[in-house]
Amino acid sequence: MTDNLKVLTKYWGKINPLRIEDYICVGGYMALEKFIFKMNPEEAILEIKKSGLRGRGGAGFPTGDKLEMVARNSPCGVNFDYKIIPTSRDTPQGKKYFICNLEESEPGTYKDRLIVDNNPHLLLEGIIISALSIEAKKAYIYINGNYEKQKEILEIAISQAKEKKYWGENILGSNYNLEIEIYSGAGAYICGEETALINSIESNRGEPKIRPPFPTEAGLFGCPTAVSNTETISNIPWIISNGGERFARIGSKNSPGTKLFILSGAVAKPGIYEAPTGINVRKLIDQYAGGIKKGKEFWFAQIGGACGKLLLEKELKAKMEFCVGTGRDLSVQMGSGSILVVDKSVNIHDLLISWTDFFRRESCGKCVPCREGTFRLWEIAKRFRDGKISDRDKTAVEDILWTLDNTTFCPLGKFAGTAFRDAITKNILTF
Repeated sequence: MTDNLKVLTKYWGKINPLRIEDYICVGGYMALEKFIFKMNPEEAILEIKKSGLRGRGGAGFPTGDKLEMVARNSPCGVNFDYKIIPTSRDTPQGKKYFICNLEESEPGTYKDRLIVDNNPHLLLEGIIISALSIEAKKAYIYINGNYEKQKEILEIAISQAKEKKYWGENILGSNYNLEIEIYSGAGAYICGEETALINSIESNRGEPKIRPPFPTEAGLFGCPTAVSNTETISNIPWIISNGGERFARIGSKNSPGTKLFILSGAVAKPGIYEAPTGINVRKLIDQYAGGIKKGKEFWFAQIGGACGKLLLEKELKAKMEFCVGTGRDLSVQMGSGSILVVDKSVNIHDLLISWTDFFRRESCGKCVPCREGTFRLWEIAKRFRDGKISDRDKTAVEDILWTLDNTTFCPLGKFAGTAFRDAITKNILTF
């Protein structure tokens, strides 16, 4: 497959996102029609499994496996060893749920927002197919509360699609039924984590839950639930239309398909680019983003958002994948796909404070290691900037980073110190 293959951005700027007719004219909703009239849920999930599609939110969990788990699990309240108590009078026994995760609060990440801006019906078609494949009767779109424009766009798309019988009762004259609801969160980073997101929809505090049980077993209102990222879901129509095996031939063997990469910082052409997985970081910077800005000197690149690793120039050959390789076949976890290119004019102390302040602010506070550890890193970063760093601080940093990595309740705490640690180990920051 060539680098110019576009799965997600093919029609960006070519169709009016507010007109369903434009989407239909370029083949929109044909994948849903294929699913309704020529496939069954099991066959659809099999195609998604064949594709090798992995979650594009950052974790990279196999999408087909997640859907299959929910599809095979009994509806809530049946055959579980744990006690399931639905928390709403509106959620009777026997339901399954599908949730589109459009929280996207990671600094420097805006790919999901642009999907909605440019082609909301692609996302909506993916949601409908995914929900019906697990026999869910209701799907939620959990959207960042700051995305007011995107919520309006989705409301228009949902209304148009219902008029065309693409969701609702007896979809396209079939026996399939589906209800879709948009749920606005408060823009909390922690609610990108699926169990915290579920807590939020249930009107509880947005903080992660103990697992097991996993959401695929007992998620929203105690029922089997699939939670998938917006970009992930937007790949589903292409897979159903073209086949999972064809998708699996795109990009990396470990994590096939294309990916939306966000290039920012000291690059000549910052923006969002769709490229095959497995592409190396240097190619993304030089060929897609036009290289380093004139007059700037490359220092390092941060991969995958505020919690991402830092790569020096000699490491830019690393491939962007979800499965990390070893030896010569160097790979790096691509996370959300954002790449911040930092030049040597940047004050590393200010950047360090920005990272630590974000995680300090976004920690839900549920566990002590994260609540206290992120706060202490932020305080040390400020003392470092002010030239007041002590030997005790230098020792404490190592302890805090270890504690965050090994004892926190959820991934937020685990990854909160990644950039700080890399800055030290790669001599970007020296004590």
